[in-house]
Amino acid sequence: MPDFRTFISMKLLLSSIIFLLVITFSISCQKKQEHTLIVQILNGPDNLHPFNNMTSQNNDLNLYTQLNLLRINYRTGLLEPCLAKVLAQKSDNGLNFSYELRNHIVWDDSSPITAYDIAFSFKAYLCFTSEKQNLNLIAQHIDDIIIDKKNNKKFTVKMKHPHMLNEWFWTSLPIIQETFYDKHKLLSRFNCSGIHDTNPTIKQWLSEFTSSENSQNPLFINGAGPYKICEWKKGESITLIKKKNYWAEYESENESLQSNPDSIILKIHTLPSNALEDLKNTSIDISTVIDFESFTKLSKDELFKKKYFLKLADTYNYIYVAMNMKPDGKNHQELFSDVAVRKAMALLTPYEQINKTLFANQGKRAIGPVPIFKHEFNWNLRPIKTNVAQAKAILKEAGWIDSDHDQLLDKVINGKKINLEFNINYLSGYKIGEEISKQISESMRQANIFVMLNPLDYFHFTNATYQHDFDMSISVWQGNAQPEDFSQLWHTKSWANNGLNFTGFGTATSDALIDSMNSCFNENKRINLSKRFQKIVYDNQPYIFLFAQTRRIIIKKKWENSEVYKGYPNVLLNTLRPKQ
Repeated sequence: MPDFRTFISMKLLLSSIIFLLVITFSISCQKKQEHTLIVQILNGPDNLHPFNNMTSQNNDLNLYTQLNLLRINYRTGLLEPCLAKVLAQKSDNGLNFSYELRNHIVWDDSSPITAYDIAFSFKAYLCFTSEKQNLNLIAQHIDDIIIDKKNNKKFTVKMKHPHMLNEWFWTSLPIIQETFYDKHKLLSRFNCSGIHDTNPTIKQWLSEFTSSENSQNPLFINGAGPYKICEWKKGESITLIKKKNYWAEYESENESLQSNPDSIILKIHTLPSNALEDLKNTSIDISTVIDFESFTKLSKDELFKKKYFLKLADTYNYIYVAMNMKPDGKNHQELFSDVAVRKAMALLTPYEQINKTLFANQGKRAIGPVPIFKHEFNWNLRPIKTNVAQAKAILKEAGWIDSDHDQLLDKVINGKKINLEFNINYLSGYKIGEEISKQISESMRQANIFVMLNPLDYFHFTNATYQHDFDMSISVWQGNAQPEDFSQLWHTKSWANNGLNFTGFGTATSDALIDSMNSCFNENKRINLSKRFQKIVYDNQPYIFLFAQTRRIIIKKKWENSEVYKGYPNVLLNTLRPKQ
């Protein structure tokens, strides 16, 4: 049996011909494509790895270069098959999901996509996320994947627990080729439950799987999608080209499989002024990230509107400010442990000013963890409005006064006088986060509260958040059409294990509601439970809920089929058709 050293030797052998491959690949990228779609993006990814889905930039690449077993229909928001023939046949106990893959699906080397690729992809995902906080909780429910011995297109996913999202997990997992990423099938030696072991073989394989070569070089990025990454100019652009003789070339019904543009160039514009200039001189075909100020200017330009469509699209995303409800009392004082203080913070937030200055009064308020256009939204909840006087009264009743007349509220907590001052973290380069932080800081001064702005790079921002090393933290949650699972953001287990519940929200009651929703398959009952839970979040104010994100869509009129969706990224680039 070949060992891992054999695999490394083969990689070294391949490197001897890599120069020729690079030249050939580069030439194919440089050939002028008849229909090239140029897209504005704000930032490029750190790497190209298909499993590095922590950023929207990587999700963008996966949309066109990777495929999933199942997908979410952008029009209906419902689950539908992609690589699978049909949705799963489910056992009566809700624990077994049986699938069959399409017959004619193949990889780029013309080898068939089989159930072995499905099992490998899941095991690779477990390896990749074993030391990260981004493990999808549903993945922990998968006990094993059993492949039919007589038909390698058929398999059954065995679950440990019933959960309303057990099948939805497969919409977010890229299916990758076993023989491309694991030529000697090392992971096939392990079952799903044993893949977490600290086995030297797994560690060695994972090191190669996540190596710089497999993350940075387009030649080593493989997928089942209709496009492949042709060129990556860091900080400048990423070029995708349409695959030739793609197996789904003539399947027009499934949007994931379409490839209408010959090539797609994702062009990075970090400065709004540069993006605006390129739009005006028509060198950009589509933008979904232009700032509101520029979008407003362009929407009033009659000459520009003759060349471009301009649309506003609702999204499932919302901007929030998280408050640390369980600080350590040393590096971060116990300011937001008191729900009264959290409610005062929400009342001191200048919503109308933020909406006017940043969103051209087009922003829609986020009221809780569920978007208002989802049918499970609790319509009894109302957006909190700015009320400085009421905030001051609440703080005074909670014991916060200016005892030493230094224009700063203070209170004795655990025998020590504490000032009401704190940091607000935001991601450096996130201009909206910076501006919102400034406006919140200015508004807080009206109540004698001092807020310090604390911009952090991506690594330090995320690390501080997961480690509960913050006072306030501003960011965005990206949602989708699937039923709401509140486990990762709001269950107390997700705080204890440094997961996404970094505020420390939750009680036995809220946990019980979450658990009941997740095991409930009666839609009406689940929605009633969801509305009760939303009310608990609303009353406890762990976040300052700001605005639902509205996407600004600008598309050159030379492209047809410019349908806009609520689901990210709101426009499917591969479905845009050049006018004949």
